[in-house]
Amino acid sequence: MKPFVSKLLWLLGVPLVLGLAMLAGGEEGIMSAGLMLMFLMPAYLVIGCLLAIFSREYAETGKALVLASGVMLVVGLSTCGIILASM
Repeated sequence: MKPFVSKLLWLLGVPLVLGLAMLAGGEEGIMSAGLMLMFLMPAYLVIGCLLAIFSREYAETGKALVLASGVMLVVGLSTCGIILASM
């Protein structure tokens, strides 16, 4: 497996698995999973952009962070939004 794919899977897997585990906790779990992803996704985006632009050593990690934030935006926040809309 390429290092970029490995970094991307770790950066995506950990927050999404934690979010899915929080969803099992009822209404408070749904709100906390949504809040976690809502604050984590912009942090991934900002840190990833800074790393990709200013760091040669960690540019690949920065690109993985930017891509992970986009995937979390599409998958995680839309899922939590659909769940919250159905409450």
